[in-house]
Amino acid sequence: MNRPAAPGFLRHLWLLWGLRLNIGLNSGSGRNRLLAVGAFLLSSAPAWGLGVTFYGLMRLRPIAESGVWPFFILNLLCFVTAAVWVTWPLMSAGVDDHSELSRYAPFPISPFRLLIASTVASLFEPRALVFYAPLTGAALGYASVHPVRAPWFAFGLYVLFALLNAAWSRVGLHLVLNVLREKHSAELIGGGFVLFLVGASLIPPIDTSWLTTAMGEGGVDKLDMAIIVDATLALGRVPPGFFGDALLELSYGYRRNALADGLGLLFFTLVGLGLAYALLLRFHRGVGRAGPGVKESGDNDPFARTRSRYTTLVVREALDLWRNPRARLLASVPFVLAILMKLTSGRALFEYMLGASADAWLMGGLCIYGAVVMASTFSQNTFAYDGHGLAMLIAAPVRLGDVLRAKNVVQGAAAGAMALLVGVFYRVYFGKGTALDFLCAMAAVVSVIPVLLAAGNFLSLYFPVKFHASLKRRDKLPLTASMLGIVAASVGCAPFVWALRFAGKSGPTGQTLAMIALCATVNVVLYRALLPLALRLLDYRKEIVLRAVTRE
Repeated sequence: MNRPAAPGFLRHLWLLWGLRLNIGLNSGSGRNRLLAVGAFLLSSAPAWGLGVTFYGLMRLRPIAESGVWPFFILNLLCFVTAAVWVTWPLMSAGVDDHSELSRYAPFPISPFRLLIASTVASLFEPRALVFYAPLTGAALGYASVHPVRAPWFAFGLYVLFALLNAAWSRVGLHLVLNVLREKHSAELIGGGFVLFLVGASLIPPIDTSWLTTAMGEGGVDKLDMAIIVDATLALGRVPPGFFGDALLELSYGYRRNALADGLGLLFFTLVGLGLAYALLLRFHRGVGRAGPGVKESGDNDPFARTRSRYTTLVVREALDLWRNPRARLLASVPFVLAILMKLTSGRALFEYMLGASADAWLMGGLCIYGAVVMASTFSQNTFAYDGHGLAMLIAAPVRLGDVLRAKNVVQGAAAGAMALLVGVFYRVYFGKGTALDFLCAMAAVVSVIPVLLAAGNFLSLYFPVKFHASLKRRDKLPLTASMLGIVAASVGCAPFVWALRFAGKSGPTGQTLAMIALCATVNVVLYRALLPLALRLLDYRKEIVLRAVTRE
């Protein structure tokens, strides 16, 4: 009997995408499956608006007839798209299933082919459609005004650009995975943050006076176009800018120059894939070792001074969160964003657009972001980190409701502490922001945390998934659960946004603070009202949750 031939690469792609689709939809059927598909389409909806907007922008007569602005916009979008896509693993502190060799280990597919297939598959996600929409719309708008030679070659260059970003995104993801698995991950993350802070302090902030001039009374006509030309050329010399430069060359008929840009994209894509593969193999070689080490504390028992079972549970949850490497990475993200904002003179731009309200928006936004990533990451699948320990908690002489309360207390306190540190850092690092700005930011955090915890309790009961402590794989949350989490965060942030919009450019007032504080009080009351229902559901669904978080 002849042995069947191994599947080809395209067949592997088809099988992997089909399997990942079932995983993403949580293997649902019927109504649940339709709901998940609807959530996918809904989460991709912003891509259409962004694409149409930038398509129209490139067709505006002042831009279309300019010899500089179309190329500046294209090269800038290429750089921004690549920067966001490549740094996304750090921004989200995510460990997604594109890095999983273990899930597909029984398959007749080589590790490198698996890496390529899963990297390509990452381009067909809602976030990819949204991130690439502005550049796609701008490129199509430019091509509609300035026809390019060999349009199929231009499409191939676009595909190479997407693969370049996907490859270097894998580099960032696998680098994060390796750092999180190191025994001294806390020292590595802390040391990297200090080096980044020192390095950023030595670099002068970007001069954005030209942009404020263009947006001010002088208008675009008063700009020194030499600055825009230099910026366009500089953006076109970095690998992501090769795509924008290639479109320029094709519109003028210089196919050889466009081919050189394409070869450059291909070269840096292959370099990125090679680095990603090396980092991935390093991660899987070390994944058999023990995780991030915890120093022996001798006779210092953290539970020796706890006087009640509930206090013991709170201390246990706090220690688990403190030792979680992903929490350490999440804690560094808002500070990195603040440093980048100062380095790129982002505050100056916001001050021009928002006036006296700029610091309230920025401080509040960073504080809310820190609280959201810390609270939502751990509250929306709160029992997953217990794993088989949940069976011991169910069998122990403790009420499982006290376990959920302890988790809520620790996660809420961690999110609040995170926001407090970010607010203080903003005031010290930028030297800006009033006491009222700080109080509005803290009130906004108090408003969003109860909503996240309440939503997280129900999501943890209805959409539980297993957490793999080795980070070697992860069972993804269903898209429906992710979308509901985003909705909860949006609802929690809404009072802060509405209050500052009412304040306008004149800055927040006592009335602004009162409005946010009132909404925060309402959210706290709603959380306390919904908590008994969550506790009753926990008693009813504890076996379902246990099976989900312990399955292999």
